[in-house]
Amino acid sequence: MNDCELLAVAYRGDIVESRHFGSVVVVDKTGKILYSRGNPERMTFLRSAAKPFQVLPLFETGAAEAFEFSQDEIAVMCGSHSGEDMHVQRIESILKKIGLDESNLQCGIQRPFHKPTAQRLMQANERISQLRNACSGKHSCMLAITRHKDWDLGNYMDLTHPVQQLMLNTVAQMTEYPASQIATGLDTCGVPVFAVPLKNMALGYANLTNLEKYSGSRQDGIQEIQKAMGNFPELIAGTGRFTTDLLKATDKKFVAKDGAEASFGIGVIPEGIGIAVKIEDGSERALPQVVMQILMELGSIDESTVNKLNKFKARIVKTYGGVPAGKIQAVKLF
Repeated sequence: MNDCELLAVAYRGDIVESRHFGSVVVVDKTGKILYSRGNPERMTFLRSAAKPFQVLPLFETGAAEAFEFSQDEIAVMCGSHSGEDMHVQRIESILKKIGLDESNLQCGIQRPFHKPTAQRLMQANERISQLRNACSGKHSCMLAITRHKDWDLGNYMDLTHPVQQLMLNTVAQMTEYPASQIATGLDTCGVPVFAVPLKNMALGYANLTNLEKYSGSRQDGIQEIQKAMGNFPELIAGTGRFTTDLLKATDKKFVAKDGAEASFGIGVIPEGIGIAVKIEDGSERALPQVVMQILMELGSIDESTVNKLNKFKARIVKTYGGVPAGKIQAVKLF
């Protein structure tokens, strides 16, 4: 905690009740740190914020072209979806195109984040399948590459499997951090996750804005991922979630992805900058407020966009009866 700094404060009434500490870093296309708070060197698991990078091999192996994936299918592969029907339909379509089905997914069963969907399924006594797992898009992407390359489908989640080595090396290339130094662990959905310094995570997102830096299938992949995330933000997260609402409100200006344990990556396309956030306690309750504060201070969102996202500027804490009792608010960062 010694190298973290205060990012957000929770108030009950006018009294500070809790504080969230963490680190933030903003870099340009060269990796030069423009702004930081806390420790830019903090080793950070990208978790699901790595997903836009992990979709790139789909283009570089030729799988995207071979299976004729649509933009909305690419979007759900980049996403941590809420398990709504619109998400499941895309996962089913991907699996059908590659000649597989739900039984090939090894991501596990997860209750949908979208509460109305979860309640509907429970009331109808309908089975919750792996298709509704937030990471089923990423797993479908991995299966598509594995199928296209004729690799073993059974152990596609193992770190030594060729598809996971592709994931590792792509993350290394995009974050410009040596693969041999990337720390690995297991995500909740069972596949390897990768940790790099926070400043390299930010550089990875800056690189997602930088088409001129690349050529061939990598350039094509980055461009298609930008389009997919911009055109189908509802498939990146889901109804009412911050990442989706941010992408909607900023109209193709950002590539942005949240990760578990309160990490967040943003590439601001017109400005060519990358932003990475890690809240130290892993609590996501202050993450939208911190991200909003960063974007407002950088001038990356204008007043009309701020108004569209106003509910995320401060999180109102309410009693069970719905009476406002306090708020969670980011501090001035830079």
